[in-house]
Amino acid sequence: MDNLRRALVEVTGTEIQQKSVRKCFFKVYSYLLYQDTASLLETLDYRKSLGQEERKRENYFVFRYMLRLIKRKHPKQYDRLCPLAN
Repeated sequence: MDNLRRALVEVTGTEIQQKSVRKCFFKVYSYLLYQDTASLLETLDYRKSLGQEERKRENYFVFRYMLRLIKRKHPKQYDRLCPLAN
């Protein structure tokens, strides 16, 4: 879970509690799964393109990619899915 936390801190620039990181991950994943399947497939393609060295920290790279995708394509949903308040 530290990799997920590091990815969220990197994208948001704010320290987040571990419990909030887990919630944010599942909310973002669920949103992509149910509302934006094209972005989910794009995320899976990105995951598939990761090199051998990056596979060790796959959670970090994939979650960071998902956050950036949501932030770019759906900025209002990004604020709703991952509020910065703990």
